[in-house]
Amino acid sequence: MVNGLQLLDLLRETENKMLHLHRAIDRVSSEPDFKESVSVLTVVVRDYQLQLDKMKQALGKVEIGGQQQQHQQGHNTEIH
Repeated sequence: MVNGLQLLDLLRETENKMLHLHRAIDRVSSEPDFKESVSVLTVVVRDYQLQLDKMKQALGKVEIGGQQQQHQQGHNTEIH
């Protein structure tokens, strides 16, 4: 079982990895030789985004001090 702080750390780590992937994609996207690599990186970013969404949902359900944390619907941060 993962507690709220561990989940927050995983969320930050995943967002950081996504940022690095976006930077890599930006660097190689204009190179025709790396077209396949860009496609693979794009799939990886989508996978990370799904993980982020799941973690945000789980974090919204974490009880803090006996009260359930309110999760704002429709307020997802996404890095592009």
